[in-house]
Amino acid sequence: MIFKTIALSFLLLLIFWLTIFSVILVLGPIVTWFKKAPYVPSFGSYLKIMKQHLKLKKWATIVDLGCGDGKALRFFSKEFGLQGIGYDLNPFVILYGRLINRILGYSHIPLIVSDFKKAKLWAYDYIYLYLFPNQLASIEDWIFDRIIENTIIISNSFVFAKHTPFDSIDNNRGKKIIFLYKK
Repeated sequence: MIFKTIALSFLLLLIFWLTIFSVILVLGPIVTWFKKAPYVPSFGSYLKIMKQHLKLKKWATIVDLGCGDGKALRFFSKEFGLQGIGYDLNPFVILYGRLINRILGYSHIPLIVSDFKKAKLWAYDYIYLYLFPNQLASIEDWIFDRIIENTIIISNSFVFAKHTPFDSIDNNRGKKIIFLYKK
């Protein structure tokens, strides 16, 4: 009897997670299609490389522009002790991220359904971006006009067109994958 109850609970939980994930995969792209900002979570291997190479100040602040489900913010909180907040347009991915944050004990990380251009960039020590080149180009002037001198921008995979990174991190095969910028 107990085995049947456990099996039924597991089955219902699996159905619940598959439903949530299906909604994210189907409705998420529709919501963000007009902004051309698809949900692409940060690769775990890239996060491991950042853990090895980045030297970030503990208790500093970070904002993730286009945070998706908040995976990178959970990483920065766990590995570096950063206080983070994330912005994304996709309400389904944010809802999923909030649920994951609650389950994993990261409910202190706010995930906001909003255009990230409402973020006060001058208030953060770090800005994390995992955006495609066309998206970086469209916000490049905006972002560099609003950060202060010591703010460090961490760009995952892609570079800004007009600014040169002051440092970069290679993957294990010599390809630059993380780019660091300052004003």
